Amino acid sequence: MSLVRYLYSRLADVLLEKLGDMKMVKLPTFVDNYSFLKFMGIAERAKNGKPLHEPLGSTLNFKDFQELMFVPNLFPLLDGTPIDKKVIIGKNAKKPMELPVPFMIAAMAYGASVSKKVKLAMAHASLAVGTATNSGESGFLQDERDIAKLYVVQYNRAGWGNSPEELKKADMIEIKMGQGASAGDGFKINHEIIDEEFRRHLKLKKGEDAIMPARFPDINNEKDLKDKVDELRELTDGVPIAVKIAAGNIEEDIDKLLYAGVDAIVIDGAQGETAGSPEITINNFGIPTLYALVRAVEHLEKKGVKDDVSLIMTGGFRDAADMLKAIALGADAFYIGYPVDIAAVFSQLNRLPPGSSPADLYLYDGKHTQLFDVKEAADCAGNFLKALAEEIDIAMRCLGKASIHDLCKDDLVALTQEMSQITGVKLAYPIH
Repeated sequence: MSLVRYLYSRLADVLLEKLGDMKMVKLPTFVDNYSFLKFMGIAERAKNGKPLHEPLGSTLNFKDFQELMFVPNLFPLLDGTPIDKKVIIGKNAKKPMELPVPFMIAAMAYGASVSKKVKLAMAHASLAVGTATNSGESGFLQDERDIAKLYVVQYNRAGWGNSPEELKKADMIEIKMGQGASAGDGFKINHEIIDEEFRRHLKLKKGEDAIMPARFPDINNEKDLKDKVDELRELTDGVPIAVKIAAGNIEEDIDKLLYAGVDAIVIDGAQGETAGSPEITINNFGIPTLYALVRAVEHLEKKGVKDDVSLIMTGGFRDAADMLKAIALGADAFYIGYPVDIAAVFSQLNRLPPGSSPADLYLYDGKHTQLFDVKEAADCAGNFLKALAEEIDIAMRCLGKASIHDLCKDDLVALTQEMSQITGVKLAYPIH
């Protein structure tokens, strides 16, 4: 059971009872500077004797893009001026992937994360703006491919949904070497919760657990990675080959990826969300997305390849403003996950029985996935994506620029000295 689910199940019948006890001198949320989450995390470990798992990413407050502000142009573009939002992933690939907007739907694995109905809803939602959706590490799903206009298939460490025939149907291949929330840790799905359809998808025997190892069996160094990139590029006849990494040794890792000849680099910051990873990796590993972005851009520019390799950032992007600020700092495109999940399910939460977690509606092992309506979720998530695209248009016109590719640091000011030092963006105020 995750920490969030534990809180839902125990809050009313235990915590409120304790808070009503007049004999309590201190609330558990404040004892010896222990936060509420730390206190309940100890309780969960004490109850189960197992590592604590949490969904939805880190509970820490990392520095993000809110301390950066756009500078309005004295002469904005006229209302209705068309804005170039197109992004080409893998410019030098034989078959580059052209996105009409700079964002894609993030990887959400069927079975290992969300239900199949959620995957289908996300594929439908991607059509609202014509962007790509990512298979997640359960690999290729034919029903998802049948819906999506653009489809990214994750090449995963277990080989799920990664047959040559399946990989050939992708618009981009993403080799998943790491993830912000899990720091590259493997996982197991117990066979008891694997239904027949998911078991067939994973090609498992009856009673067999689904195991995601921590490493690829045939990728142990940069030479192996280069061989794999070349192999996948030849197999797919030249679609972009990306590698996803957790934000860590940014410069060293990028050098290895450049040696491997990748078309795109996906960096997942410490804010990256997940259906459930160990708390110790979620809150204690990785580098926040903003810091990782700045370091990655500086290193790619130093190497002289910034315009040749697409930089895709993910982890903690909530809205159009976050993405535009990141573009001004040098990012090319983004994956967004949790905000799209929220958009998909918000109108359906009232169907849940009292005390249920929202995750019960959309996770594969949720208790009330039968209440999830695919069309309603697709419409709401699609509306959210359309709103993001329109908000990009509004912001760009206010900046007086007709293309997102014209964004730069000069379009921003920093509200704090620390943010200015991190990003190289000028301060919004003079220092006397």
